[in-house]
Amino acid sequence: MRSPVTSFLSVKEVATVMHVSVATVWRYAQRGTLPAPIRIDGHTWWIEAEVFAVIEEKIAVRHNRANLSVAARTTIDHQRTNSSASTLKEAV
Repeated sequence: MRSPVTSFLSVKEVATVMHVSVATVWRYAQRGTLPAPIRIDGHTWWIEAEVFAVIEEKIAVRHNRANLSVAARTTIDHQRTNSSASTLKEAV
């Protein structure tokens, strides 16, 4: 049985994909922001699917925060509108 083909990225390619410096890629790997690279015959590689999964996860988190922020603002605006309407009724 053959294993699926895995694509690899060099540190320079990861830096290009993420629009950061090579030093930042190493820092991300050290912090755990990126998965640890693998070493094959003296060369260091990141598994492409894992790098893109990290990027997609960060995008999803950002979208969730943005959606929560919009929902919170809508709730606050709704509460303000109801509060203003109540104040006007009491004044009349």
